[in-house]
Amino acid sequence: MALAYILGGGLNDQPGSGRELYEQYARVRDTFRDVAEWTGLSVARVLDENTDDDEFRQGVGAIRQAAVVIATHDLLADHGIHPAVVAGLSLGGLIGATLAGALDRADLFTLLMRAREAPTLPEGAPEQGVALLSIPIEEDVSRFWRMADRHVYPAADLGPVGAGRERVIILGGLRDALAELTATLPPQWVQRSPQHAVAFHTPLQQHVHDHLAPVVDAIAFRDPAVPVCSCFEPAVLTDAESIRAMFHRNSVDPVSVVHMRHGLEELDTELGIVLGPSQFDRYLTSPFPVVHVETPEHLAEAIATIHDLGVELPDAPAEVVR
Repeated sequence: MALAYILGGGLNDQPGSGRELYEQYARVRDTFRDVAEWTGLSVARVLDENTDDDEFRQGVGAIRQAAVVIATHDLLADHGIHPAVVAGLSLGGLIGATLAGALDRADLFTLLMRAREAPTLPEGAPEQGVALLSIPIEEDVSRFWRMADRHVYPAADLGPVGAGRERVIILGGLRDALAELTATLPPQWVQRSPQHAVAFHTPLQQHVHDHLAPVVDAIAFRDPAVPVCSCFEPAVLTDAESIRAMFHRNSVDPVSVVHMRHGLEELDTELGIVLGPSQFDRYLTSPFPVVHVETPEHLAEAIATIHDLGVELPDAPAEVVR
């Protein structure tokens, strides 16, 4: 039976995320100082900078989210708590591979800094968007996976959420095409109209992939010290090259909580700890208990849950580099 660390996708950070932990624990302050050294950003900026939605890529949200997750991991490690498996969605997958020791932390933050330089859209490209759909669980969603000819692509399958009566999927594509599609759907299905400027995890982000490919190629990946559950397919990653491939796919391939869950079940996960900023309700339908750790109060609750359930904890992997 295994303890899993589960990491949410990007755009979950808010200015001030992690501040309570930062103010209370020296370990967290140490981690944020490391992040400041690796990025050249001040700790205050990492903690508190706000960015308009249309300038998110140039902001520090992903860096803040990664810093909070890694600092939370370090706090738990100080209490003798280490995961037997990690799983992450999108940005969370990249951070999770880092926690598993597949790359140095400095390399992750170098990549995130370089991502800030990527243009939102290629020059002259039509406007993009996303649509978040909340669909009754009994509906067949497979039709949404077959619309590339309409310039609409699956971006994320978040699976059943909350009480499990609805399934959330995210579509990305050209803004006009998304608007045309969502106008044909029951209004109660459409939770967010296609107004965001970036079609994450679709072929429309090939320019971001190309911008980051040399950075990913230069990283000295290692075999992870613990398995990493893929969010791109129902697979468990255990070698350096599969981790590198995951990094290359992150900009242009759809992600899936369902795939993550497959790997976690395959590895007999007994308890999942959702680290840092996350949409926690995405994981409540997991076939194992989950707890969220983002505040000092959460930390105490997670430690108590581990002991109450009698979860077996692995030793600290020697290969993991802080």
